[in-house]
Amino acid sequence: MAEQRKLRVALVGLGRMGQIHAKNYAFLVPRAEVVAVCDVRDASLEWAKENLNPAVQTFKDAEDMFKNSGAEAVLIATETSKHAPLTELAISNGLHVLLEKPIAVDIESSRRVVEHSQKYPHIKTMVAFNRRFDESNLALKAAIDAGDLGKIHLFRAWTADVYDPSGFFINFSKSSGGLFTDVGVHDVDLARWFTNMPSSCPNPKQEVSKVFAVGQQVRHPELRELQDADNGDCIIEFTNGTTAVLHFSRTGRNGSETFIEVCGTEQRVAVNPGAEKNKLQIRDKHGVRTECHQTVMDRFKDAFIRELQVFTDCVLDDTPLPVSLEDALQASKVCYALTLSFRSGQPVYFDENGNIIPPSAANK
Repeated sequence: MAEQRKLRVALVGLGRMGQIHAKNYAFLVPRAEVVAVCDVRDASLEWAKENLNPAVQTFKDAEDMFKNSGAEAVLIATETSKHAPLTELAISNGLHVLLEKPIAVDIESSRRVVEHSQKYPHIKTMVAFNRRFDESNLALKAAIDAGDLGKIHLFRAWTADVYDPSGFFINFSKSSGGLFTDVGVHDVDLARWFTNMPSSCPNPKQEVSKVFAVGQQVRHPELRELQDADNGDCIIEFTNGTTAVLHFSRTGRNGSETFIEVCGTEQRVAVNPGAEKNKLQIRDKHGVRTECHQTVMDRFKDAFIRELQVFTDCVLDDTPLPVSLEDALQASKVCYALTLSFRSGQPVYFDENGNIIPPSAANK
């Protein structure tokens, strides 16, 4: 029996998320083989030597790795500000790309990546919206597509990361795009996915009519100087008749909470409403309680693995990707509009071509 061909994968960025992806790809994706990693930090490369196969090559320069590692695909998990140039460089060097969300920190850079990828139709590029690969979310999507919920009219989501007292996200804010982009893009993508955008919209070019967002600096007032928040709430009016009501937080106290609810004319379905880690129920002097997942990596552990497996299968079998760059671009546009609304204190509208109308222009 012939040995199964494996996809030769490289990784750029070995921070928190990159290390998780590296170990998952190295040990939990049978059809893939990690051949190289790249990071500018010596400590990260040392981590790779200690935790991955000794044969894995290490690089400090991404272009050098793209050209000389023998990789066929690359997973990019750097800070957001480096996503766009690295993705374009990888595509130009003939590598398939799995990119951590979002595409870039701004819409124009994101659009350039989409346009660049269109010049290379044989190269597959997917943005890692891991929540699409969660077992419960997949079950909900199947129920929606089967018509069980009827016509969808409301999508609610609550995403709260456990509070990190070090305040790492203050410096992170400078390169992440801020709360509404970094945290919000997952739930905006789910809202689009569950309601089959853009095909469900009367005008597929215009998915959103308007958005409104507010934010607070609950724990870190210094975020005000960066025009960012550690908690935010927003309303999105989609042109297909669905309203999304979303809450994002970096100050969760009881662990990592991700709750979604989809309301249709026939059913209302919730995913993870109690945020329980398991079926364990603790009864002690504090009363009756359950445990929560402590990190988003814990909550979506299986989804992180499944997205790598699906991407690998799509490349090796030459099948369509489940997430397009256009999906990621549209989600990013909505998140950028939310950021504009938060900063201006005004609703932000979209024109008939799906372009954001700046608040100042809308009020003229």
